[in-house]
Amino acid sequence: MKGTFFQKPFEFNLELPGEQWVQGDELNGSLKLTDHSNGQTEISENFGIALAIGKNKKVKSRDPSAFEVLETLSLNSKNSLDFKFKLPINGPISDKTSSYYIIYGDLESKEGNLQIQVDPSKTFSPLLDVLDIFFRFKLKEKKFNKKSIEFKLLSPESKEFKALDTLILNLTETEDSTIQLTATFNLKNVGVQDGNIAVTKSKTVKKLELAPSQYLFQKDSPNQDAIREAFQGLFNEVLPKQLF
Repeated sequence: MKGTFFQKPFEFNLELPGEQWVQGDELNGSLKLTDHSNGQTEISENFGIALAIGKNKKVKSRDPSAFEVLETLSLNSKNSLDFKFKLPINGPISDKTSSYYIIYGDLESKEGNLQIQVDPSKTFSPLLDVLDIFFRFKLKEKKFNKKSIEFKLLSPESKEFKALDTLILNLTETEDSTIQLTATFNLKNVGVQDGNIAVTKSKTVKKLELAPSQYLFQKDSPNQDAIREAFQGLFNEVLPKQLF
C-alpha cells in the first residue's frame, strides 16, 4: 500500500508492503519526507507516523475525536523513517464501525491517514471451516467485541437444528496458539401457550479451550475430525433432544 499527503511545502510518501493483514502481524514500512522549500521551512516536531484505531464514520467526517493513537514515531528532522508496528494478537479487526489506520505527516492534524485492512487470526479458520463444511453453519457477521472476535453464524436449515436460531462464537488466542472459545446458543422453541402458537427464546453459554495439539495434526494441518468432535460435544450438551 502507498499513500501521499501534501502539507505545503512538504510532501509525505508512505510505503507499506502488503494489502491485508491478520491479528498478530507486523506492519513494516517507510515514510519519506520531501521538502519543496529546499530547507527554507523548518520541519515541525509533530511530523511522524502513528498506529491508531479509527472510528470509520468519524474519520470520513474528519471528526477530531476519530482516532485513538496507539503508538507514535517521530521524524526528528530526518528525511526518511523506517517503521515497525506490531498488531496485538487479540486486537481489533477491520469491521463496519472501526479499523486500524496509519497516520502520517502532521500527527496533530491527523489529516494524512491510510486505512489498514486487518482480518481475524488464521488460527480461527479451521473452526469456521468445520462449522461450514460439516454442520452447514453460515457466517453472517464478524466484529471485534470486548477483546475477542465475535462470529455470528446462522444455523442450518435442517430439523436437527430447528431449536437453534443463531450461534455466536467469541474467540481469543493465547501466545501458545491455544484457542479460547465462548459459544452462545440463541435458542427458540415453538409451542402452544394459552391455546395459541408461541415462540419462546432462551440463551445457553458454553466455554471451551483447544490447545494446538487438539485442533492441529501439525503446524499448518487442521485436525478436522477433532474439531468436529469438539463442536459435536457442545451440541450434545445444549440440544440433546433435538440433535440426538
